[in-house]
Amino acid sequence: MKRTLIFAVFMLVVFHSTLHAQTKRIAVAYSAISATQSGFYLAKDAKIFEKHGLYVDPVYVAGASRIQQAMIAGEFTLALGGGNVVTVNLAGGDVVIIGGVVNVPSFYLFVQPSIKRQEDLKGKALGITRYGASTDGSLRLLLKKWRLEPDRDVKILQMGGQPEILAGMQAGVVHGGILSSPGDFKAKKAGFAMLANFAKEGIDYPTTGLVSTRSTINKDRDTVKRFLMAYSEAVDRLFRDKELAIKVIGKWTRTQDRETLESSYEYATNFIERPPRLPFKAIEMVISETAETDPRAKGRKAEEFIDPSIYNELEKSGYFKSLGR
Repeated sequence: MKRTLIFAVFMLVVFHSTLHAQTKRIAVAYSAISATQSGFYLAKDAKIFEKHGLYVDPVYVAGASRIQQAMIAGEFTLALGGGNVVTVNLAGGDVVIIGGVVNVPSFYLFVQPSIKRQEDLKGKALGITRYGASTDGSLRLLLKKWRLEPDRDVKILQMGGQPEILAGMQAGVVHGGILSSPGDFKAKKAGFAMLANFAKEGIDYPTTGLVSTRSTINKDRDTVKRFLMAYSEAVDRLFRDKELAIKVIGKWTRTQDRETLESSYEYATNFIERPPRLPFKAIEMVISETAETDPRAKGRKAEEFIDPSIYNELEKSGYFKSLGR
């Protein structure tokens, strides 16, 4: 009996040691405290990453442009970032999109109540997260559509993150700002007015994507594949399990108000790609816009900034269709 017990304990230790050895630990950067990144949050909290052999350490880096810089420096091999992969690669970077999180601008432009029309923005200052981030790119596209020249007609100030944008609006540092959920709900409660819903402006923009580097995909393709599989499973779970999703969103955005969380969940499921479809059209738009000021972008193709190989492999195998069954 004693020998049997010792053997059982030994096998348990071996099992856990083997399991630990099979689980790879990686740091993954995320660029915003927003409901649109709740698929990533849920993958962490529901241990879906572990199910796919990964132990993920989430690292918050305000603004996608700073994430890309950190990836170029080798600090991260995987991240949730934005559409500035185009400018990063034109400058010699190695960053590519492997999956789409949000392929349209998932933002709202909130302003002081005194600003009623687009023309009223002339001479005003608007807040974004960081220069080069998706909030920056989306705002510049919107202003041009409204025939307002960014930086000349409207001043654009980087604030850091979504909470800092709202704080700047309340302090009067900026007259408005680009917000996502739950910032939009908080802005309404604070008395600010929504001047634009980007989803209704007919603009394609790779607001958030799953990004890696070509070198990582070549050297450690299996890890990148497992990450994409885990994220995709988490997004499917998010759509099917509202209560779990709301709990996760509340934890990561530090929100307890049920009304705010309901709004955030609706916002997330309206914008998040399921499965994480690749943003070819959105990247083409970014290339076109970039080419107006950077001749290096002329003639470039979206395929140069997107690596579709793993996504296509999973789609062909039926993995995405199998989720939730």
